[in-house]
Amino acid sequence: METDNTANRKRKQSAVDDDVTNQTCPYLDTVQRSLLDFDLEPACSITLETGPHIYGCLVCGKFFRGRGRQTPAYTHAVEESHFVFVHLNKRTFHCLPDDYEIHDTSLSDIRAALHPQFTPEQIESLDLNTQLSRDLLGRRYLPGFIGLNNLHKTDCINAVVQALAHVPPLRDYFLRQAEINNTNNIHKHRLAYHVTECFGELVRKMWSDTRFKSHVDPHRLVQAVAAASKTKFPVGQQAEAGELVAWLLHQLHLGTGGNLNMNSKKKSKQQSIIQKVFQGEVMVVTRQAARSGNHRVKESETERSDDREGSGDEEEEPEMLNGDVPTVPAPKVEETTTTSSFLQLTLDIPEKPLFRDENGGLVIPQEPLSSVLRKFDGVSFWDAVSASGVVQRKQYRLLRLPNYLILHLARFKTNQYSREKNPTIVAFPVKNLDLSDYVKPVEGKPKLPTEAEVRRMNVAELKDLMHKHGQSEVVKGALEKSKLLDLVLDFVVKRLPDLLADKYDLIANITHESPVDVGREGKHDPLQEGSYKCHIQHRGANQWYEMQDLHVQEIMPQQIGLSESYVLIFERKSAQKMS
Repeated sequence: METDNTANRKRKQSAVDDDVTNQTCPYLDTVQRSLLDFDLEPACSITLETGPHIYGCLVCGKFFRGRGRQTPAYTHAVEESHFVFVHLNKRTFHCLPDDYEIHDTSLSDIRAALHPQFTPEQIESLDLNTQLSRDLLGRRYLPGFIGLNNLHKTDCINAVVQALAHVPPLRDYFLRQAEINNTNNIHKHRLAYHVTECFGELVRKMWSDTRFKSHVDPHRLVQAVAAASKTKFPVGQQAEAGELVAWLLHQLHLGTGGNLNMNSKKKSKQQSIIQKVFQGEVMVVTRQAARSGNHRVKESETERSDDREGSGDEEEEPEMLNGDVPTVPAPKVEETTTTSSFLQLTLDIPEKPLFRDENGGLVIPQEPLSSVLRKFDGVSFWDAVSASGVVQRKQYRLLRLPNYLILHLARFKTNQYSREKNPTIVAFPVKNLDLSDYVKPVEGKPKLPTEAEVRRMNVAELKDLMHKHGQSEVVKGALEKSKLLDLVLDFVVKRLPDLLADKYDLIANITHESPVDVGREGKHDPLQEGSYKCHIQHRGANQWYEMQDLHVQEIMPQQIGLSESYVLIFERKSAQKMS
């Protein structure tokens, strides 16, 4: 009998809970969307605690911990009469202090602003989208080309994020992966996982068309970078973009399931997204003087030379006639060849001239990118010093190029007195950068079919040729052989050579600009006094944009080559999405 009564009470309580859960909240009209800002760190404004259960007040926009009695959120609801809250991780809405979940479609825009999500169709159409979106104040913005707030000298992070967020495979990966679930990675590389999580969240907010404001505050990523780098990239201090790109790519590699050592000979079964997009291979030939086996004996004999002096036991040196030159044996040279992986290539810029021009001004030289790339021609040797202090000569030759190539132009040099910047302008092509001369030829590389060979193919062979190069959709509607042959010939003559060659197009350019009087004769620090900009191309409109923090404006492609480029990101033509 007692069991039946207990069951009845549970059923009644369950029915009451269902009624409470499904009831309409009477306080939804108190929600103030203009005060909501989900870009900030999800931490309690009272206790400053962070955790999985942080709630945002939809009336005043403040964050509080907990939902039960005697928690900051419960106390805030009672004292301030603010009743509608959102769980910042679960994206669920609750009414406090009554403590029931709210289900209402009118709050869907808040959920979309809190955690933007993208369908496969939306991701496919991002590059071609030219439609402007509006924020709560009616200001227009183009998703993906949105300003980032400068949090006191964080323009370096802003420029790097803008550049990486426009690499299509990397962007699509983070837009699809709303949450990166890798338990092993979380425990192994906790800080790298946090940086990856914040980077992915920032990318999704940049490409969202449902934002409440027309810019993004990178608070979470900036704090995660400062914590994970152990103050190497602190807030309030300018960083070198080349170093930050290398460090951030390594953190994203670890955070997305990559191994700690990318040069390991044991190839992992699954590569990280960073390796798939940016990793290439380079062959390094190292020459250095061979170590003599009796160099220690000679040193010991030299130390004892004073003791033997005047003893008469030393051998007399042979007399040499006038004009005789003592023969010195040529030193032996050791040569080793190694293969290494890279995520970006560092290029050394020629030194700026020491003398002024005839008018007394400084000469800013210009160098073509081809002369800077001579480092990887496989012929020239370059001086280098190993970690142990041994002078070496190295020769570089590219073995495999990635689909997305990052070039780092080393502009800054630091000595014990000051930091100097090389203002040399490196001229580079925006389209059709040919790197075939710097890549070691590969045997068995497919050859281009000639026009005569194409004309002799039958229908099946023509379709197989187009399918092999991913052009099946182009010839799908061709019913007659004559039309099919025209399409194949047009593809083979105009587009296939570029696809098979190592040709690249520029998609992002990070520049560093310093004031005119900074860095001259030891005045100030050119890195700290300068600022970063980023140039990005919109594929759909074929328009270049210059982005510096919150400022986004159109720019002509001819102006990009006149800037002091620091980091360049090129896209292989064969990796571009075909329309």
